[in-house]
Amino acid sequence: MFLTIGLELFVGLIGLLLVMRVLGKKTMAEVTPYDLIYTLILGGIVEGAIYDQAIHVGHIIFALGFWGILIYIIEVVVQKQHRSSQILKGIPSILVQDGQLNTKELAKNHIELEQLRSLLRAQNCFSLKEAKYVILETSGEVSVMKNEEVNSTLAILLIDEGRVEAKALESIGKTKEWLVEEIRKKGYEKPTDIVYAEWSKNEGLYIVPCSEEINVQLRIDG
Repeated sequence: MFLTIGLELFVGLIGLLLVMRVLGKKTMAEVTPYDLIYTLILGGIVEGAIYDQAIHVGHIIFALGFWGILIYIIEVVVQKQHRSSQILKGIPSILVQDGQLNTKELAKNHIELEQLRSLLRAQNCFSLKEAKYVILETSGEVSVMKNEEVNSTLAILLIDEGRVEAKALESIGKTKEWLVEEIRKKGYEKPTDIVYAEWSKNEGLYIVPCSEEINVQLRIDG
């Protein structure tokens, strides 16, 4: 029994290595969700074969071989037909264009503003105002082109989709009354008119107003 399991593991490992060659030499950052799905399925095939005594080595070889052929065909089609590639692997999304936040693309990709800030920080961009272009790649990573006219600075999120971040205000020694007054100076009546607002010592208050293109439920954190 142990010899059989060992043989199945060995055959499964060799099969996985051969099929992964079909995927090509990609880094983890370049692997799309589609690539990850069929890789997980490959692992599931081997796992199922090991614990199911009714499945022998021949079944593993057939399953891995057939799945590998399907992957290869799909990869060839994707490479030769641009439309197929867009359907299967998606296309990059522009989240910030020429300094303007694209709230429609954020909603489409189910990205919250705090998630966007986290992605930007990973690219050494600590303020949304610093970003001139932000592109969400098909791998889930973001590419950032910084605005050279804006100095690098650490910004604090004060309004997130109309919700005032009370703890963030407290951390910079400000009150909600101060925030409301500041946004009124910029021509907005209340926090629910703002989808995003950040504050930094160097740049002060930076505001992105709500867009009519998206419909979000906004509330003020009491």
